[in-house]
Amino acid sequence: MKREALLLITALAGTGSAHATNLLTNGSFEDPNIVATNNYVLYGTGSTAITGWTVVGDDTQLTPDTYLGLLASDGRQWIDLTGIFDYDKGVRSDAVTTTIGQSYNLTFALGNFVPFGTSSLSVSINGGPASIFTNLVNGVGPTMDWENKSLTWVADATSAQITFRGVANGALSNNSAIGLDNAGFAPVPEPATYALTLAGLGAVGVAVRRQKRKVA
Repeated sequence: MKREALLLITALAGTGSAHATNLLTNGSFEDPNIVATNNYVLYGTGSTAITGWTVVGDDTQLTPDTYLGLLASDGRQWIDLTGIFDYDKGVRSDAVTTTIGQSYNLTFALGNFVPFGTSSLSVSINGGPASIFTNLVNGVGPTMDWENKSLTWVADATSAQITFRGVANGALSNNSAIGLDNAGFAPVPEPATYALTLAGLGAVGVAVRRQKRKVA
C-alpha cells in the first residue's frame, strides 16, 4: 500500500510541475553569463544576444551581481530597463505557443536601486494594451529592492510575445535603474486538474490511514 501511495504522490507532483513549467526561455537572464566581467553590458535595439529575448530601445542593460553588489531577484543577473538612463527601453520575449481561450499567468520581479527611488515598467502581450506596474521605493542604503508582480492573460492567439519596457509613469519612476528579473509565463491549471489533484490526495490519505490501522 505504501508503494501505491508513493506512486500516486509522484504522479500528482509531476502533473503540478507540468502546469508550472515556465514557457519563457532564460527568464532570469543568466545567458549570456557576464558575471566574470564585473561590469554591465549594454545591448542596442534588435540585439538577440540575451538568449530568448530581443532588445527594444537602445542601451538596454544586462547587470551582474558583481557590479556594485547589486543583487538579482533570482540567479546572478538582471535587466536594467533604463540602460545608462532614460525610459522606453526593454526586452521582448521570443514567441511561445499558446492555446486560444487558455488563461496564462505572467510573473516577474520589478526592482529599483533604493537611492534612485521608485521604478515602473509596462507589460504588453502581442503588442496589445500596456499594463503599468510600480515598485514604490522601500528601504535604505545602496541596495536593490525587488517586488514580485503578476497578471493573468487569456490567450486570444496561438502564440505570445511579452514586452517589458521601463516607463516614466508620470513623474513617479526614476530613470536610472528599473530592474526586471525572474520572468515566468505558464498556463493556469484548469479546475478539473485541481479536482483531480484533490481527489488523489484524498485517496493517499485514506490509504495511509488504512495502513496505520493494519499496523495497529
